[in-house]
Amino acid sequence: MELLNDIKVRMLLLEELNETYSRCADTRIINELGLDFGASRIDVAVVNGIMHGYEIKSDLDNLNRLPRQMEYYNKAFERMTIVASRKYLSDVKEMVPVWWGIKTISADQTRLINIRKGRQVSYQDPELVIKLLWKKELDGLIDHLKWSKSLKKMRKNQLLTLLNEEADPNVIRLYVYNVLKTRENWRLS
Repeated sequence: MELLNDIKVRMLLLEELNETYSRCADTRIINELGLDFGASRIDVAVVNGIMHGYEIKSDLDNLNRLPRQMEYYNKAFERMTIVASRKYLSDVKEMVPVWWGIKTISADQTRLINIRKGRQVSYQDPELVIKLLWKKELDGLIDHLKWSKSLKKMRKNQLLTLLNEEADPNVIRLYVYNVLKTRENWRLS
């Protein structure tokens, strides 16, 4: 059997996700979603009523970065699933939190197999969630909250601090999810 690279595993994952969510107009599948201004990046994120992250560890990866990635993912996502090659399965089971789902690749490399379902958690770091917005989207949040338009003159970091201190985290989360589901021009920032 040939070694499975990230592209092959990603194709299997996206195939499964597209099949699952193809009839859900309120769901967006996002490749390579940057977190905390690019300090970390999730391979695939699914955004609908919640944010579900999928991290891929193919045969050609190693697990060295996983502990640091987990610090971000555990704060940003309400659900997490790791898609690990069979080579890393036992290590991954020991490393990731019990609430994470685990999938692996079938022996014939044609599909993903559920090892552990995983479950939703209720904690999310509001600061990481709001940092998913671009500056013009933060300006839109000011309008959405019906705050003074003069706040839009603030620098991005000042605005983030103010919003984190003063705005309702649930309102922000719903706004961010809506923006992510409708955003165009992903590679521009």
